[in-house]
Amino acid sequence: MDMMTSRKLLAALCGILLSLASALALLAFLLDGMGGSAPLMHSLMQRHAPPEATGLPQEHYPAMVEMITDYLSGREQDFQFSFTDGEGVQRQCFHSHEQQHMADVKALFDLCRGVLLLAVLALLALGGGAYALRDQRRCIAQGFLAGALGVLLVVAVLVVWGVADFEGLFVLFHRLSFSNDLWQLDPQTDLLIRLMPLNFFIHYAALLGGTWLGSLALLALAARHLSKRWKR
Repeated sequence: MDMMTSRKLLAALCGILLSLASALALLAFLLDGMGGSAPLMHSLMQRHAPPEATGLPQEHYPAMVEMITDYLSGREQDFQFSFTDGEGVQRQCFHSHEQQHMADVKALFDLCRGVLLLAVLALLALGGGAYALRDQRRCIAQGFLAGALGVLLVVAVLVVWGVADFEGLFVLFHRLSFSNDLWQLDPQTDLLIRLMPLNFFIHYAALLGGTWLGSLALLALAARHLSKRWKR
């Protein structure tokens, strides 16, 4: 294998790895950003978990959402919310098993931020490699396009699965992500599941998946355009 062929293969591999690191960084960024967005969570709770379904008075929703998003973002240490009901009784909203489950969820968000950092570092290193191989920039663009299309294919399969059987995908995700069954909450006794019913997660997943899919498609189109442009 001559030097030119080796550089082309390295450039294509660099492009593929750049696309995978970009997709991973974008996903981690969206997960952390959307999960920690109080306005987004509040609007989805208002739509899918109204006060008459949860038993939580309307006026306490903003503070509840702020507590949850601050907890997931690491700004709040304790997952608990209390309020005084109409009879003057102080009520604690979450049982210990709900708190333990949210501690597990917070660990996933911490992992997500760690993955984002590693993906950004990988992008910087790969960017240096791409610069060193800039004479093979068309091969880099072609590799990036191939990697982006591969990720898009995987995302498309997950989207089809989610549309056909979101509950099955949702259950599989929880079984893979958690080592216990604390996520199996009872809507009769647990406020957390009433605040975040299945439709709440369907809406969240649609926003996340749609944004990620659209962004990946734009990156793939950009790589395709550059590949054609640099061919000339």
